[in-house]
Amino acid sequence: MSDIAASRVIVDLGAYAHNLKLVRQLIPGNCQIMAIVKANAYGHGDMPVARRAVAEGAAMLGVAMVDEAVSLRESGIQAPILILMQPPQDALPAVIEYNLRPMLSDVRAAERLGDLARKANKVIPIHCKVDSGMGRQGFELEEAVRNMLFLTRVSNIDIEGVATHFPVADLPDNPFTLNQIKQFKQVLRQLDKDGIPYEMAHAANSAAILNYPASAFSMVRPGLMTYGVWPTNTPPASSPLKRVLRWETQIVIVKELEAGSSVGYGRTYTTRDAARVAILPVGYADGYKHSLSNRADVLIHGKRCPVRGSVCMDQIVVDVTALKHVETGDTVTLIGTDGSETITAEELARHAQSIPYDILAGIGTRVQRKYIE
Repeated sequence: MSDIAASRVIVDLGAYAHNLKLVRQLIPGNCQIMAIVKANAYGHGDMPVARRAVAEGAAMLGVAMVDEAVSLRESGIQAPILILMQPPQDALPAVIEYNLRPMLSDVRAAERLGDLARKANKVIPIHCKVDSGMGRQGFELEEAVRNMLFLTRVSNIDIEGVATHFPVADLPDNPFTLNQIKQFKQVLRQLDKDGIPYEMAHAANSAAILNYPASAFSMVRPGLMTYGVWPTNTPPASSPLKRVLRWETQIVIVKELEAGSSVGYGRTYTTRDAARVAILPVGYADGYKHSLSNRADVLIHGKRCPVRGSVCMDQIVVDVTALKHVETGDTVTLIGTDGSETITAEELARHAQSIPYDILAGIGTRVQRKYIE
């Protein structure tokens, strides 16, 4: 850890590459990979992860917002980038300027993009979203083909991809997901029958890659599994995925508390006996969730030490009474392995009553990133 960083995330790009290779083994040989690097690559750092994804053969990168894609472009990433969320109209000029691909499900937005592209003398590839049951963005199933036929008549845009998304692909053999796949295939067949051109179809997220091989189509969109987190609720006893991220900090203060001492805002914890505690310089402003108050553990010298009191904006208190020797400067593991003990993003998500995505993507910008192989 640097001399001034309060905490740091160590990202193993070799482990990320391993997980991408596993995705490649799970999908058909002619299927391409769109590496999802939105939300700062789920907290791992989008630029280094994006570069490694492209080096490992990812055909496309997926982000949520136009500014995420612009940042990648300005860092030298030249690979195709898909904007998964339909951009607001004010962001459409940047789509053209930086040669981006927007996901659209609104005819008026497509017409506006076409007008801007015509003035710039460019043709912009777009992807059309079909809402097969997610209930968010996307053309309704009954209107999808008709709307895409209309878009073929809008100048200076080209339908490159057709996509949908699954809300419960983490559940195997789920009737809802199976029906989504069936309905999406029907849309694709109708597009072919009507002669509406497109180059690729994609639907599968990480969970669908594992549970629904038939949803691979011509491209998949792996996110969570590439970062080493099993994307279903029934992970195997020995996961073939490698953990990509470790989060650690250090002790800045060790102090003794008398019996009956309260800890933190709201006095949510009171010591029953005399206790030794350590103060750690990390809090919810760094992404260590307030909902972990009095619930989570950290690892020090390979031992679990419980969080005591409320997680503050910039610091937490942990009980180190059980440790024989502890001092300022000792390394503390928030996510990762120390000795025989491991704390995962999934564990913190359970304590926080959340999901691993929230834990990882929530790790803040003031947490230092270090990249290793």
